[in-house]
Amino acid sequence: MREGDKLDTHLWAADQALHRIEQDGKTIVYWRCLRCGRDFAEGFDGVNAWEAVYVGVLRIERLAKSVTDIWLFEPCPGEPRLGDDELRAVRRS
Repeated sequence: MREGDKLDTHLWAADQALHRIEQDGKTIVYWRCLRCGRDFAEGFDGVNAWEAVYVGVLRIERLAKSVTDIWLFEPCPGEPRLGDDELRAVRRS
């Protein structure tokens, strides 16, 4: 995470090694906030830009840009938010 980002307001697990996967020939780095349960990842399309994601059983899926715009640019809500489950269903096409 970059210092000063809204992502710095989240509480991350300390062990980075568990948060790297190979998917479609790319190394995806992902994090889940321990307080709000939101998931973020970078490395799609070879770009190191953080995005909101859904972590499924077999793969990580990017959420719609509108969800990324909300989750990336607001501070951690401190607990799971009503409505986040509906936002997780809005995948990028």
